[in-house]
Amino acid sequence: MRPESIHRLTVLAEIAYSGSISAAARRIGVVKSSISHHIAELEREVGAKVLHRSGKGVALTSVGEVLASHGRTIAREAAEAITAAKEAQAPHGVVRISMPSGIADSKLIPMLSAFLEHYPGISIDALATDQMIDLVEHRIDVAFRIGGVSDGPFVARRLAIDHNVFVAAPSYLAYASPISIPADLSNHPLIGFTAFGSRQSFQLEGHDGRSCEIEMTCRVTTTSSLAIKHWALAGAGIARYPHGVVIDELKDGRLVNVLPNHVNHHPPLSIVYMPERFRPANVRRLIDHALAYFESSGGQDRT
Repeated sequence: MRPESIHRLTVLAEIAYSGSISAAARRIGVVKSSISHHIAELEREVGAKVLHRSGKGVALTSVGEVLASHGRTIAREAAEAITAAKEAQAPHGVVRISMPSGIADSKLIPMLSAFLEHYPGISIDALATDQMIDLVEHRIDVAFRIGGVSDGPFVARRLAIDHNVFVAAPSYLAYASPISIPADLSNHPLIGFTAFGSRQSFQLEGHDGRSCEIEMTCRVTTTSSLAIKHWALAGAGIARYPHGVVIDELKDGRLVNVLPNHVNHHPPLSIVYMPERFRPANVRRLIDHALAYFESSGGQDRT
Protein backbone atom coordinates (compact mmCIF):
# COMPACT_ATOMS: atom_id res chain seq x y z
CA MET A 1 0.00 0.00 0.00
CA ARG A 2 1.26 3.46 -0.89
CA PRO A 3 2.14 5.89 1.94
CA GLU A 4 -0.55 8.35 0.82
CA SER A 5 -3.18 5.59 1.03
CA ILE A 6 -2.12 4.79 4.59
CA HIS A 7 -2.38 8.46 5.47
CA ARG A 8 -5.90 8.67 4.01
CA LEU A 9 -7.02 5.79 6.20
CA THR A 10 -5.80 7.61 9.30
CA VAL A 11 -7.58 10.77 8.11
CA LEU A 12 -10.82 8.80 7.80
CA ALA A 13 -10.29 7.38 11.30
CA GLU A 14 -9.83 10.92 12.62
CA ILE A 15 -13.11 12.01 11.00
CA ALA A 16 -14.85 9.06 12.65
CA TYR A 17 -13.35 10.03 16.02
CA SER A 18 -14.02 13.79 15.68
CA GLY A 19 -17.52 13.50 14.23
CA SER A 20 -17.07 15.93 11.34
CA ILE A 21 -14.64 16.99 8.63
CA SER A 22 -14.21 20.42 10.21
CA ALA A 23 -13.36 18.98 13.62
CA ALA A 24 -10.92 16.52 12.06
CA ALA A 25 -9.21 19.34 10.18
CA ARG A 26 -8.78 21.30 13.42
CA ARG A 27 -7.36 18.30 15.26
CA ILE A 28 -4.92 17.43 12.47
CA GLY A 29 -4.02 21.08 11.89
CA VAL A 30 -4.90 21.39 8.20
CA VAL A 31 -7.54 23.20 6.18
CA LYS A 32 -10.92 21.56 5.62
CA SER A 33 -10.36 21.33 1.85
CA SER A 34 -7.29 19.16 2.45
CA ILE A 35 -9.39 16.65 4.40
CA SER A 36 -12.05 16.64 1.68
CA HIS A 37 -9.35 16.02 -0.93
CA HIS A 38 -7.99 13.00 0.95
CA ILE A 39 -11.49 11.52 1.28
CA ALA A 40 -12.22 12.05 -2.42
CA GLU A 41 -8.98 10.32 -3.37
CA LEU A 42 -9.70 7.46 -0.96
CA GLU A 43 -13.17 6.97 -2.48
CA ARG A 44 -11.67 7.02 -5.97
CA GLU A 45 -9.08 4.44 -4.92
CA VAL A 46 -11.52 1.97 -3.37
CA GLY A 47 -14.29 2.70 -5.84
CA ALA A 48 -16.94 3.27 -3.20
CA LYS A 49 -18.34 5.98 -0.96
CA VAL A 50 -16.85 6.08 2.53
CA LEU A 51 -18.92 8.95 3.91
CA HIS A 52 -22.55 10.02 3.83
CA ARG A 53 -22.72 13.83 3.85
CA SER A 54 -25.77 15.76 5.09
CA GLY A 55 -26.63 19.08 6.66
CA LYS A 56 -26.20 17.49 10.07
CA GLY A 57 -22.63 16.34 9.37
CA VAL A 58 -21.13 13.11 8.10
CA ALA A 59 -21.61 9.42 8.77
CA LEU A 60 -19.50 6.47 7.73
CA THR A 61 -20.77 4.05 5.13
CA SER A 62 -20.31 0.33 5.69
CA VAL A 63 -17.14 0.52 3.57
CA GLY A 64 -16.04 3.56 5.53
CA GLU A 65 -16.51 1.71 8.82
CA VAL A 66 -14.16 -1.06 7.66
CA LEU A 67 -11.53 1.40 6.41
CA ALA A 68 -11.77 3.61 9.52
CA SER A 69 -11.22 0.55 11.71
CA HIS A 70 -7.97 -0.18 9.87
CA GLY A 71 -7.07 3.50 10.05
CA ARG A 72 -7.47 3.47 13.83
CA THR A 73 -5.22 0.43 14.06
CA ILE A 74 -2.56 2.13 11.92
CA ALA A 75 -2.71 5.33 14.00
CA ARG A 76 -2.54 3.42 17.28
CA GLU A 77 0.41 1.31 16.16
CA ALA A 78 2.23 4.40 14.90
CA ALA A 79 1.70 6.14 18.24
CA GLU A 80 2.86 3.03 20.10
CA ALA A 81 5.97 2.84 17.91
CA ILE A 82 6.88 6.44 18.73
CA THR A 83 6.24 5.82 22.43
CA ALA A 84 8.37 2.67 22.36
CA ALA A 85 11.19 4.58 20.69
CA LYS A 86 11.07 7.25 23.38
CA GLU A 87 10.91 4.67 26.15
CA ALA A 88 13.93 2.84 24.73
CA GLN A 89 16.00 5.60 26.29
CA ALA A 90 16.52 5.61 30.06
CA PRO A 91 13.45 7.33 31.62
CA HIS A 92 14.19 10.81 32.93
CA GLY A 93 12.30 13.99 33.76
CA VAL A 94 10.00 15.39 36.45
CA VAL A 95 6.51 14.23 37.41
CA ARG A 96 4.48 16.86 39.26
CA ILE A 97 2.02 15.43 41.77
CA SER A 98 -0.31 16.60 44.52
CA MET A 99 -1.02 14.62 47.67
CA PRO A 100 -2.83 15.15 50.98
CA SER A 101 -0.85 17.08 53.55
CA GLY A 102 0.48 14.47 55.95
CA ILE A 103 -2.54 12.23 56.38
CA ALA A 104 -1.56 9.71 53.68
CA ASP A 105 2.22 10.00 53.94
CA SER A 106 2.56 6.56 55.51
CA LYS A 107 0.87 5.00 52.48
CA LEU A 108 2.07 7.23 49.64
CA ILE A 109 5.71 7.98 50.48
CA PRO A 110 6.82 4.30 50.53
CA MET A 111 5.07 3.79 47.18
CA LEU A 112 6.67 6.90 45.68
CA SER A 113 10.08 5.97 47.08
CA ALA A 114 9.80 2.55 45.41
CA PHE A 115 8.91 4.33 42.15
CA LEU A 116 12.02 6.54 42.37
CA GLU A 117 14.18 3.52 43.15
CA HIS A 118 12.86 1.76 40.05
CA TYR A 119 13.34 4.86 37.86
CA PRO A 120 16.46 6.65 39.14
CA GLY A 121 16.33 9.19 36.31
CA ILE A 122 12.86 10.48 37.26
CA SER A 123 12.24 13.17 39.88
CA ILE A 124 9.03 14.05 41.73
CA ASP A 125 7.77 17.55 42.48
CA ALA A 126 5.14 17.05 45.20
CA LEU A 127 2.57 19.64 46.22
CA ALA A 128 1.22 18.75 49.67
CA THR A 129 -2.26 20.19 50.14
CA ASP A 130 -5.61 19.18 51.60
CA GLN A 131 -7.45 21.31 49.01
CA MET A 132 -9.08 19.78 45.90
CA ILE A 133 -7.04 21.79 43.43
CA ASP A 134 -7.55 22.01 39.67
CA LEU A 135 -5.07 19.69 37.97
CA VAL A 136 -4.77 21.76 34.79
CA GLU A 137 -4.45 25.12 36.53
CA HIS A 138 -1.70 23.87 38.85
CA ARG A 139 0.03 21.76 36.17
CA ILE A 140 -0.45 18.54 38.12
CA ASP A 141 0.33 15.32 36.27
CA VAL A 142 -1.06 12.98 38.93
CA ALA A 143 -3.05 13.73 42.08
CA PHE A 144 -3.57 11.47 45.07
CA ARG A 145 -6.81 12.27 46.88
CA ILE A 146 -8.81 11.06 49.84
CA GLY A 147 -12.39 11.55 48.69
CA GLY A 148 -13.30 14.40 46.35
CA VAL A 149 -13.36 12.27 43.19
CA SER A 150 -17.10 12.09 42.46
CA ASP A 151 -17.25 15.10 40.15
CA GLY A 152 -14.68 16.42 37.72
CA PRO A 153 -13.26 16.09 34.18
CA PHE A 154 -10.70 13.54 35.29
CA VAL A 155 -10.11 9.83 35.69
CA ALA A 156 -10.14 8.55 39.30
CA ARG A 157 -9.07 5.04 40.25
CA ARG A 158 -9.22 3.69 43.79
CA LEU A 159 -5.94 2.66 45.40
CA ALA A 160 -6.77 1.81 49.02
CA ILE A 161 -9.60 1.76 51.53
CA ASP A 162 -9.37 2.29 55.28
CA HIS A 163 -11.58 3.17 58.25
CA ASN A 164 -11.43 5.90 60.87
CA VAL A 165 -10.81 5.29 64.55
CA PHE A 166 -11.00 7.67 67.48
CA VAL A 167 -7.67 8.00 69.26
CA ALA A 168 -6.15 9.85 72.20
CA ALA A 169 -2.84 9.97 74.01
CA PRO A 170 -2.44 8.10 77.33
CA SER A 171 -1.62 11.45 78.97
CA TYR A 172 -5.10 12.70 78.04
CA LEU A 173 -6.92 9.51 79.02
CA ALA A 174 -5.21 9.49 82.42
CA TYR A 175 -7.42 12.33 83.67
CA ALA A 176 -10.37 12.24 81.22
CA SER A 177 -13.74 10.63 81.92
CA PRO A 178 -14.01 6.97 80.80
CA ILE A 179 -15.05 6.03 77.26
CA SER A 180 -16.91 2.75 76.89
CA ILE A 181 -19.71 3.47 74.40
CA PRO A 182 -19.94 5.90 71.43
CA ALA A 183 -22.16 8.32 73.34
CA ASP A 184 -19.30 8.91 75.79
CA LEU A 185 -17.36 10.73 73.05
CA SER A 186 -19.79 13.66 73.33
CA ASN A 187 -18.23 14.47 76.72
CA HIS A 188 -14.74 14.81 75.25
CA PRO A 189 -13.11 17.61 73.21
CA LEU A 190 -12.41 16.90 69.54
CA ILE A 191 -9.38 17.94 67.53
CA GLY A 192 -10.93 18.54 64.11
CA PHE A 193 -10.71 20.15 60.70
CA THR A 194 -11.56 23.85 60.58
CA ALA A 195 -13.67 23.35 57.44
CA PHE A 196 -16.12 21.09 59.30
CA GLY A 197 -17.00 23.62 62.01
CA SER A 198 -16.77 23.70 65.78
CA ARG A 199 -19.37 20.95 66.27
CA GLN A 200 -19.00 17.80 64.19
CA SER A 201 -21.20 14.71 63.80
CA PHE A 202 -20.00 11.18 63.05
CA GLN A 203 -21.68 7.92 62.12
CA LEU A 204 -20.14 4.96 63.94
CA GLU A 205 -20.62 1.29 63.16
CA GLY A 206 -20.03 -1.47 65.68
CA HIS A 207 -18.58 -4.88 64.98
CA ASP A 208 -22.12 -6.21 65.43
CA GLY A 209 -23.29 -4.12 62.45
CA ARG A 210 -25.28 -1.60 64.49
CA SER A 211 -24.70 2.08 63.77
CA CYS A 212 -25.20 5.25 65.74
CA GLU A 213 -24.51 8.96 65.38
CA ILE A 214 -22.60 11.09 67.87
CA GLU A 215 -21.75 14.77 68.02
CA MET A 216 -18.56 16.29 69.40
CA THR A 217 -17.42 19.83 70.12
CA CYS A 218 -13.99 20.90 68.95
CA ARG A 219 -11.47 22.24 71.41
CA VAL A 220 -8.91 22.64 68.64
CA THR A 221 -9.55 23.12 64.92
CA THR A 222 -6.85 23.22 62.27
CA THR A 223 -6.46 23.16 58.50
CA SER A 224 -3.67 20.59 58.70
CA SER A 225 -4.41 16.88 58.91
CA LEU A 226 -0.87 16.22 60.14
CA ALA A 227 -1.31 18.78 62.91
CA ILE A 228 -4.37 16.91 64.20
CA LYS A 229 -2.16 13.91 64.96
CA HIS A 230 0.41 16.07 66.75
CA TRP A 231 -2.31 17.75 68.84
CA ALA A 232 -3.58 14.31 69.81
CA LEU A 233 -0.09 13.09 70.71
CA ALA A 234 0.30 16.17 72.90
CA GLY A 235 -2.83 15.20 74.86
CA ALA A 236 -5.18 17.95 73.67
CA GLY A 237 -8.19 15.68 73.16
CA ILE A 238 -9.73 13.07 70.87
CA ALA A 239 -8.81 12.82 67.19
CA ARG A 240 -10.52 10.92 64.40
CA TYR A 241 -7.89 9.41 62.11
CA PRO A 242 -7.58 6.67 59.45
CA HIS A 243 -6.44 3.50 61.19
CA GLY A 244 -3.62 2.85 58.75
CA VAL A 245 -2.17 6.32 59.34
CA VAL A 246 -1.88 5.95 63.13
CA ILE A 247 -1.05 2.24 63.20
CA ASP A 248 2.53 2.83 64.38
CA GLU A 249 1.40 5.13 67.20
CA LEU A 250 -1.22 2.55 68.24
CA LYS A 251 1.32 -0.28 68.24
CA ASP A 252 3.86 1.56 70.39
CA GLY A 253 1.24 2.98 72.75
CA ARG A 254 1.65 6.66 71.97
CA LEU A 255 -2.03 6.69 70.96
CA VAL A 256 -4.94 4.54 72.11
CA ASN A 257 -8.01 3.50 70.13
CA VAL A 258 -10.68 4.62 72.59
CA LEU A 259 -13.50 2.63 70.90
CA PRO A 260 -11.85 -0.52 69.51
CA ASN A 261 -15.21 -2.12 68.71
CA HIS A 262 -16.42 0.74 66.51
CA VAL A 263 -15.28 2.31 63.25
CA ASN A 264 -16.20 5.36 61.20
CA HIS A 265 -16.38 5.49 57.40
CA HIS A 266 -13.34 6.93 55.64
CA PRO A 267 -13.23 7.92 51.94
CA PRO A 268 -10.88 5.80 49.80
CA LEU A 269 -7.47 6.92 48.61
CA SER A 270 -7.56 7.40 44.83
CA ILE A 271 -5.19 8.34 42.03
CA VAL A 272 -6.52 11.09 39.76
CA TYR A 273 -5.33 12.22 36.33
CA MET A 274 -6.64 13.88 33.18
CA PRO A 275 -8.06 11.65 30.41
CA GLU A 276 -5.46 12.52 27.76
CA ARG A 277 -5.26 10.46 24.57
CA PHE A 278 -1.47 10.41 24.52
CA ARG A 279 -0.24 10.49 28.12
CA PRO A 280 3.46 11.28 28.80
CA ALA A 281 5.42 8.09 29.40
CA ASN A 282 6.59 9.07 32.90
CA VAL A 283 3.04 9.88 34.00
CA ARG A 284 1.87 6.51 32.71
CA ARG A 285 4.76 4.84 34.53
CA LEU A 286 3.70 6.40 37.85
CA ILE A 287 0.03 5.50 37.35
CA ASP A 288 0.88 1.89 36.53
CA HIS A 289 3.33 1.67 39.44
CA ALA A 290 0.83 3.06 41.97
CA LEU A 291 -1.95 0.72 40.84
CA ALA A 292 0.34 -2.32 40.95
CA TYR A 293 1.84 -1.32 44.31
CA PHE A 294 -1.50 -1.01 46.09
CA GLU A 295 -2.95 -4.06 44.37
CA SER A 296 -0.06 -6.15 45.67
CA SER A 297 -0.72 -4.88 49.20
CA GLY A 298 -4.41 -5.74 49.02
CA GLY A 299 -5.63 -2.17 48.58
CA GLN A 300 -6.74 -1.80 52.18
CA ASP A 301 -5.61 -1.69 55.76
CA ARG A 302 -5.76 -5.25 57.09
CA THR A 303 -4.41 -4.72 60.56
